[in-house]
Amino acid sequence: MSSRRWNQAKAASELGLTQSQISDYLSGKSEPYLSTAVAIAKKLGVSLDELSGMGTDRFVVEEEGALYHVEPYHQWVEMLKRRWRRKAPARTELELAIRILFPDDADKMIDWLNRP
Repeated sequence: MSSRRWNQAKAASELGLTQSQISDYLSGKSEPYLSTAVAIAKKLGVSLDELSGMGTDRFVVEEEGALYHVEPYHQWVEMLKRRWRRKAPARTELELAIRILFPDDADKMIDWLNRP
């Protein structure tokens, strides 16, 4: 938004969203559906990686012998931790995803997510 010199109201108008949606997406309070993110990326002429802010930064989580190299998905890991904390009813689905993504270290990852 800043590169286009848009405020939230202007972004909402240009992207066909509400100002409330823009605010929620930027604050991390909610996330757009994939179809909405694709539509926004197309309108802005950027990739989904660029839209989500995923760069080439390297994020490593160390947990008693386990090392999670999450390149370039550090924002995804942080988002997962926020969602894990906020949405207790969805933890079953999140745990399933973790077990699929980290089959060898799922228990350690879940323990890491449960830390304060």
